[in-house]
Amino acid sequence: MRMAEGRYVITMDKRRRIISDGCVVYDGDKIVDVGKTDVMKEKYRNIEEKFGGRHSVVLPGLINTHMHLELSFFRGLWDGISLSRLKRNIAEVVPHMTVEDIYTGSMLSLVDLVKNGVTTTIHISLHADKAAEAMSQLGTRGVVCTAMQDREIGEREAPPRSTDEVLKENIDLIEKWNGAAQGRIKAWFGPYTELLTTPELLRRTDELADKYQTGIHAHLAETYESQMFIQGICGKRVYEYVHDTGMLGPNVLAAHSCWLSENEIELIKKTGTNIAYCPCVESMISDGIAPTVRLLSEGVNVSLAIDANCNNQTSDLFREARFASLLHKNLPPLVSEVIPAEQALELITVNPAKALLWEKEIGSLEAGKKADLILVDIKKPYFMPVLDKPRATVVSNLIYAGSGNDVNTVIIDGKTIVKNKVIQTLNENEIIEKFQRATEDLMERSHYTIERDIRWPVE
Repeated sequence: MRMAEGRYVITMDKRRRIISDGCVVYDGDKIVDVGKTDVMKEKYRNIEEKFGGRHSVVLPGLINTHMHLELSFFRGLWDGISLSRLKRNIAEVVPHMTVEDIYTGSMLSLVDLVKNGVTTTIHISLHADKAAEAMSQLGTRGVVCTAMQDREIGEREAPPRSTDEVLKENIDLIEKWNGAAQGRIKAWFGPYTELLTTPELLRRTDELADKYQTGIHAHLAETYESQMFIQGICGKRVYEYVHDTGMLGPNVLAAHSCWLSENEIELIKKTGTNIAYCPCVESMISDGIAPTVRLLSEGVNVSLAIDANCNNQTSDLFREARFASLLHKNLPPLVSEVIPAEQALELITVNPAKALLWEKEIGSLEAGKKADLILVDIKKPYFMPVLDKPRATVVSNLIYAGSGNDVNTVIIDGKTIVKNKVIQTLNENEIIEKFQRATEDLMERSHYTIERDIRWPVE
């Protein structure tokens, strides 16, 4: 047995208990008990290894509900451009990426995520099996989806292929990876966007997801332009059109959903569809702002996501939660109480666990659940003071003052993946050096150039 102890254990259980001077006892891949440290030490005498202490906070591993892992190659290149220009850049340079590049970029992103305390992520792209390989080798938990595209309307990231072909590729991914790596990896269906998929593909995806008992991940209603395209073609808004194909429900996780009508909000609520909200990326590329406060007030399950870290620039869900909270306080009707720190923490723990159909195993610290937990070092000036009365300050300080850089230890499935801020399962320096070489080779091989004025060129 092992023990993770802290000044606080933030359980995120149904009662949202915060245990002062608490610990989590786990054995193998499962949590055995959660409680006061002095009680647990008396109860369990055969502890082999201990983590944390008085200056730590123990939390469930953070969960990221939308990501394109391989796009880490372009961090710093694509800031300050619109989504339409971003798609043109993707179409220009991504075809030059090799399968090995996709693996290398995915691994770099996963290392970045896990060092920021993200234990689980969902990834959608072509060659999603390479991301699954990286997850398996690093030791993280995740969901992979093939970005299925069988038509193009108004946008293009890759040439469309036949419906049968893209479905077969996604089925192959599911049959190979769903439940792999001791259950740490799931594989879902990934109809990419409403503009890149036919109604037939959406209908068949819904049927196959039922057959394989798996989830569906897609981009829906991301932009105003996509709404206009679908309305022009179908006479319906995006969620109305997708609902008519049958592909909405509690096993569907829709990224973005920035542009929603009253009827679409009602459809999301009625079907139990989950929303992955990416406020940093959507702000960076002027996508729009999802009506998150309204969705939450209607009981919709909303979670936060990094999306592509080439536009987000970080893989830090604490920062994402902070930004989401602050952003919506400054939207009409200017209510500072919306998305308080406690709710922001739910958006990166329990809510995403439900969205990934994994809430029975991850998202909170409870006996019988998976031993996915992180330890945050709060012996920092910006975490002070640490108070219990007149109110507890720990959650507010985590969200508004802390960051992923404060994560010291990461445990996934009972295995120590990060200890004292150092990756334990692979050589981080080798991964970084390989990634840097691969990026430089890709830039040279693709002859990629920036289509806008270069700021502050290096001489």
